[in-house]
Amino acid sequence: MSRHLAFLIMRSCLLIAITVYLAPAMKAQGGRGWEWQNPLPQGNSINCIRFAPDKVHGWAVGADGVILHTDDGGFSWDTQTVGKAVGLNSIYVFDRQRAFAVGARGVILSTHNGGERWIELKTPTKDHLYSITFAHDDSKHGWAVGTYGTVVTTSDGGVTWLAQKVGTHPHLFSVAFANKNVGLIAAERGILLRTNDGGRHWKEVVRLGSLAFTGVAFTSDKRAMAVGYGGRILLSDDAGLTWEPSDLLISEDLLSIYFLDEQHGWMTSASGSIFSTTNGGAIWLPVSVRTNPRLVTVYFADAETGWAAGSDGLVLRSDDSGLGWQRLTEGGRDDIADIFFVDDSRGWAVGARGKILATRNGGKAWYPQLSGVPQHLDAVTFVDEKNGWVVGDQGTILHTDNGGASWTKQEADTPQQLLGVHFMTAKLGWAVGARGHMLKTEDGGETWLLQPSKTKAWLEDVRFIDAKHGIIVGSGGTILRTEDGGDTWKDISANLNEWLHAVAFADTLRGYIVGEKGIILRTDDGGQTWKDQETNIKSNLFAVSVASRDEVLIAGDQGRVVATKDGGRTWDQQPSLTSSPLYAVAYRGGSAAWVAGRGGAILRRTEDLATVKISAPRLPSALRGAPKLKAQDTQLNFDDDIPRAVPPVRKPAKP
Repeated sequence: MSRHLAFLIMRSCLLIAITVYLAPAMKAQGGRGWEWQNPLPQGNSINCIRFAPDKVHGWAVGADGVILHTDDGGFSWDTQTVGKAVGLNSIYVFDRQRAFAVGARGVILSTHNGGERWIELKTPTKDHLYSITFAHDDSKHGWAVGTYGTVVTTSDGGVTWLAQKVGTHPHLFSVAFANKNVGLIAAERGILLRTNDGGRHWKEVVRLGSLAFTGVAFTSDKRAMAVGYGGRILLSDDAGLTWEPSDLLISEDLLSIYFLDEQHGWMTSASGSIFSTTNGGAIWLPVSVRTNPRLVTVYFADAETGWAAGSDGLVLRSDDSGLGWQRLTEGGRDDIADIFFVDDSRGWAVGARGKILATRNGGKAWYPQLSGVPQHLDAVTFVDEKNGWVVGDQGTILHTDNGGASWTKQEADTPQQLLGVHFMTAKLGWAVGARGHMLKTEDGGETWLLQPSKTKAWLEDVRFIDAKHGIIVGSGGTILRTEDGGDTWKDISANLNEWLHAVAFADTLRGYIVGEKGIILRTDDGGQTWKDQETNIKSNLFAVSVASRDEVLIAGDQGRVVATKDGGRTWDQQPSLTSSPLYAVAYRGGSAAWVAGRGGAILRRTEDLATVKISAPRLPSALRGAPKLKAQDTQLNFDDDIPRAVPPVRKPAKP
């Protein structure tokens, strides 16, 4: 499976879930030896956002143990840690000091000091918990629900939790209580459950088709509403005893619902829309937020002020009842397919929708460069700080001779997707791609010539160790080698079947290949023979980068980062900050290590992976000085689908 196909599959399988200068309040969030560089403050999915009654203190929780806290209405965020990276799905906020969060493997966390310290509570389950709530009329009573019919309850304000029997085993996605006795649960397979005795007994009141109900809310003591996939909306006027469908002609998958009072409510959808009502749900007004990431949670503190959040760390704020939305987070969210650094400071990243990002300070700030094309860009390489190439879909080849200040399209006379590119000098380079396509240039790309490959495999990556000797890897375990500058190629695949994604060489002899199902290969003879590096890694590996012949960094599916300092005799997994797939890696030794992938994720290492540092590229003296960032460069906005929120300016007090 190609990396480009992996992008599309990961987007379709996700259930729930460009820069102006970086505002000082947008702090890069770090931990486990890594820090986020894009998006900011972090890029993992946000599953729930809630605020205290004061409308300024709030939390957002999500995948990989994310807990974000704000004390200014969301205009700035800080990370709070709990000591483990378990995914968190829901949070209930009592006030600025006290909150509860639930998540995977039965985790329930509590804080009584504004999140300065989170305590893990003992629970009677290891099933995942998706939703938590407390009774409005008695805050000592609370409930959390999750997978396989799991319901746990507390009657002492969350100090102790006990299991409740539901009598059925569907996954339970949302729970709401009108008071300490009457409650509802939304579940898979079109099921709604109801209790009238605080959860001691639950009764199935709706079973409607196969589509899940994802959210349920009481709008008053008697009126309730449930939403789900396929735009399904049900209404009840007797506290959930009976239900009627609401025919509003909504076809989008609805992911959450929140009501402030009997009249004012909001829903989010998988397509990035937010629906609002001011008449109890009789009429819903859709607002397209124009975002690809799904919005999976919404909360309003009053009829005007609300927040929504979802995939790729996106957090939004509305100050007009949900009619308009602005970003509280920074950075691009388009998938990153490749990343390349010429030294510890200057780097480029490319990906979806023709995006090219650049940095001149090691990734502390990434700013967009105008590619001039809408195609997905798959690979980037530079021979020095000025001369670089990018390749992508529909035969796209771009070239810059000024560090990316401008990019020029080069004609390749091919409609095929190009997946890999490599240049030995500013003149001599190769590009490879779909259906066995190989291209070569000897004049810096002014002309590209098609080379015979004798294969129809998807060719993912290409590396030359000198002008004559090169390696190409691709689908079906394809490994091709040339000894004559690409005029002829020999298949040396050696009975491999795995899709190979990337190849890198440390010198003329030592090289590495990574691919599907955790495969890692090493050569010590310039690619003539390859030996499998035995590991227990089973997930797909998409990218490899070498800092020296023994120091290697690999990135792959589920946020996996793997490193060796001894040439592959041993491999160590490096805990990252995300479980999203990582499609790109750049490693220059020590802490000069970056990984990038889905949702625009770019992370940099904060601790040394190894002790050896490679030298910087040999550049002409005239090219060694890094150009200063011009003021107009910082004004480009690459998060162009949603405007950025700005804190309101308080008028000075009258004298």
